[in-house]
Amino acid sequence: MLEDMQLRNLTPETQRNYIHHVAGFAKYFRKSPELLDLEAVRQYQLYLLNERKLSPETINQYISAIQFLYLTTLEMPWTTEYFPRVRRPHKLPVVLSQEEVLAFSTISPASNTVPL
Repeated sequence: MLEDMQLRNLTPETQRNYIHHVAGFAKYFRKSPELLDLEAVRQYQLYLLNERKLSPETINQYISAIQFLYLTTLEMPWTTEYFPRVRRPHKLPVVLSQEEVLAFSTISPASNTVPL
């Protein structure tokens, strides 16, 4: 796996992260990833989400590392569709009320205070 990452010019930090993430995957199942299947990937993703309570971004890093291992290094006949990503929740922007907008427009530039 390390040689495959070097050939693709992945940064040293990415290489370290991928090795760490794949090692965590193997440690969780106490088996070599070569002996695991797509159901194991799914179970691990649920473990990261529900038990470890990791952020969607972190879980997606784990999945990228595992995907790289299976598709590139082990050359499994799977596609990226078998490695779903966790979606981040969409947060709505804060919308100011008319009163709040008016309060901002009445701020004195010299003192940066709102008149009462």
